[in-house]
Amino acid sequence: MLMEFIKNEEGQSIVEYSLLLTLIGASMVFMLTLMGVNVAQAIGFSSVTVESYTKWAYEKFSTR
Repeated sequence: MLMEFIKNEEGQSIVEYSLLLTLIGASMVFMLTLMGVNVAQAIGFSSVTVESYTKWAYEKFSTR
């Protein structure tokens, strides 16, 4: 009976899957943290570009 308990591998697969999910989750958090800075910079650059074109269009086409 003890040998059957030792040879039972059902618990082992659960542990392996949970370790795998933990590793995937940690790597996703790490990558999103790194990418977050780049995404924020890209959004900032885009907003400055849109703002400058909007200002240019307003000054060019406004009928004061």
